[in-house]
Amino acid sequence: MCRDFAMELDWEAVGTGFAIKDIDLDNLPIPTFSVVPHQTIGVIAQGRDGNRHLTGGHWSFVPRWSPTMKLRFTTYNARMEAAPHTPTYMEATHSARAIIPASGYFEFNRRTPFYFHDATGAPLSMAGLYSWWRGSSAAPWTLTATILTCYAIEGPATVHNRMPLLVPDDMVDDWLDPFKDGAPQLRAIYEGGKQLSSALDFYEVAPLKGTGPKLIEPVHHQQPLSLF
Repeated sequence: MCRDFAMELDWEAVGTGFAIKDIDLDNLPIPTFSVVPHQTIGVIAQGRDGNRHLTGGHWSFVPRWSPTMKLRFTTYNARMEAAPHTPTYMEATHSARAIIPASGYFEFNRRTPFYFHDATGAPLSMAGLYSWWRGSSAAPWTLTATILTCYAIEGPATVHNRMPLLVPDDMVDDWLDPFKDGAPQLRAIYEGGKQLSSALDFYEVAPLKGTGPKLIEPVHHQQPLSLF
């Protein structure tokens, strides 16, 4: 599960890293240490013309055929193993895939939050799906997105049984290519992403309040005094 992540990113640097020429700064959110479902997140996608785009999107997936943005179930995460067979995500898994960049993410062990990040400060490339939705033919289009999750392994599994699916650098091109089916790619991305996830640094943080840098400061528990 991933329902809160840090997006303290330089969008122009992100664009350079992914060879993106179209960076929609006007619609990208301001950097923050906490973004939650239904807020605006950065979405990297590739058009059928081969050009990549970085813009802001609504964090909770709405399939194009839905009559309303308010669904009966949550769509900020999609299970990797179920997405190719689920009506909500099936079409996007095949041809509308994205990268959701993050500087780190929070995961909870019961009510205790932990922060996961790359020790080098490199952005995380979380696998996502996207959809364009509008309520009527006269309404503007809204970009919506979800983050794919997978079974947690090693360190992350000590906190939660799910984790974001991370896309290795050498698999980004195929993942973003709308002409290549995403379903057959998922297993290889999971295997490659496990190595990235197991290498992440993580530590306990204080209860999540606000959006400032204190959110990612580690909690240091004092040892009780001993008389002996």
